[in-house]
Amino acid sequence: MAFLFGGRTMVAAKRWSTTIQGAGYGRGDGILLFPDGLLEEMGWVEGDVLDFQIQDNGSVQLQKIELPCSDE
Repeated sequence: MAFLFGGRTMVAAKRWSTTIQGAGYGRGDGILLFPDGLLEEMGWVEGDVLDFQIQDNGSVQLQKIELPCSDE
């Protein structure tokens, strides 16, 4: 499966590997942990909201959703 991160296609020079970890409790959900290098490259931090789209070719596109500020 190939991933497209925030509009940047991963190229051979930049490659990250991770595994999907089971969430436990028999729920069948999984947890995808992103490597630190990827987070730094993309500027993602804990709490960011990501959107993912599964492409026709089986790849997955991920990008950060910019939420509107509410300083009310």
